[in-house]
Amino acid sequence: MRLSGPAIPEKWLPAYEAHLQALEDKVALVAAWLLLITVVIYQFSHPLRNIHSSEFFATEFLLRLPVILMSSLTLLTHYSGRCRWPSRYFLRLMGLSVMAMILSMLLLYQQNTISGLYQISNGLVISFFGVSVLAVRGIREWALLFLLPLSVFAAAVVFLGISFTAILPLFFDPLMMMLIGMIVMEALRRILASEFEARQRLGEMASTDQLTGLLNRRAIWPLLNHELDHAQRAGTPFSLILGDLDLFKKVNDTYGHGIGDMVLQETARRLGNALRRQDILCRWGGEELLVLLPDTDSRGALQVAEKLRAAMADSAIAAGNHHIHQTISLGVASFQQGDTIEAITKRSDEALYQAKHRGRNRVEVAAQ
Repeated sequence: MRLSGPAIPEKWLPAYEAHLQALEDKVALVAAWLLLITVVIYQFSHPLRNIHSSEFFATEFLLRLPVILMSSLTLLTHYSGRCRWPSRYFLRLMGLSVMAMILSMLLLYQQNTISGLYQISNGLVISFFGVSVLAVRGIREWALLFLLPLSVFAAAVVFLGISFTAILPLFFDPLMMMLIGMIVMEALRRILASEFEARQRLGEMASTDQLTGLLNRRAIWPLLNHELDHAQRAGTPFSLILGDLDLFKKVNDTYGHGIGDMVLQETARRLGNALRRQDILCRWGGEELLVLLPDTDSRGALQVAEKLRAAMADSAIAAGNHHIHQTISLGVASFQQGDTIEAITKRSDEALYQAKHRGRNRVEVAAQ
């Protein structure tokens, strides 16, 4: 059993963390309602359970109060939306309060020989299983929720002079349920992680060009529209660069499509290395590539485009046993008020046509 949980590729870790947090939000909400309702019912159901311990009514309420408070706090923060604590903190607090409640009640019943000790044993079974379910993140959470309370409990047993031989039989079933809960939750975690990874791979396949690893045309459209909305609201600039490999059909015809694919892959690598972190590169179609430059005016876009052109022209591409001098022509267009994405891409395409018409291996900027 891995202490670190299922192995998720590093590139998906932020998304997996968000996935876990969403799961913890749901578990915390359900657990808070169940604990609040259950604890209140048990507090007022002594006659129904044939337990005559009215003299300890107030003491039991005080032992249950932390669970009531933690559950109520979880519900309050969930429905008000004001607390910025992650749900895992509320899960820990609820789990620790449940363990403190049930172990304290066991000591109370054991010390005072109150009738209903067997029901406390049943409560241990339920509590141990329930707390194991709250540990959504696995082994490290279980260590916190079980080892800490049980260590304090063992110290209290020694301090009160209670014989362990009188206590241990009550823990056999609860510990078995804890083990079952841990195994079930670990299996569920691994199933959920596998499903998450499968969804991510499908999403990546749908949004990524399989040859170059770049975003495909379908995937970049939401990003283009987002940048357009931002520019219209905030008045910030952005630019597009449309590039097309020069005489690429000749490469395919001369060397074959396998070599042509290698040229496309190296083109994607070179252009990607030449861009800034915030820029987005897309395979627009065939040998055409589109670059989205956020917060970039036409002057800045021209500088980026020249850098891209030089990345291709300055050295030949090694493809198989061939060294191919592959160049690229680029057209630049920048956002203007009232633009649509279609209008900007059309201007970049017209600028690209001018670059081709004027000799290739050059950059042209669309008229404003």
